[in-house]
Amino acid sequence: GLGKQFRIMDDNNSRSLDVYEFTKAMKDYMLGFSDQEIKLLYGYFDIDRSGSVDYDEFIRSLRGPMNPARKKFVA
Repeated sequence: GLGKQFRIMDDNNSRSLDVYEFTKAMKDYMLGFSDQEIKLLYGYFDIDRSGSVDYDEFIRSLRGPMNPARKKFVA
């Protein structure tokens, strides 16, 4: 579901979201964020500070860091 929503938000099919696409999506989904809040949120999602948010950054931002039990399982 999240992958499909990400692809819908990615208007130019670049496999990443620029600030325009992200802002448009936040307004299209009527989440009620102000322009300033959207900019702050975009900065949170843009983990590598590249100016775009790829799918991995998007998912990592939503999921948050792995808990210790999951880290141990992965290791």
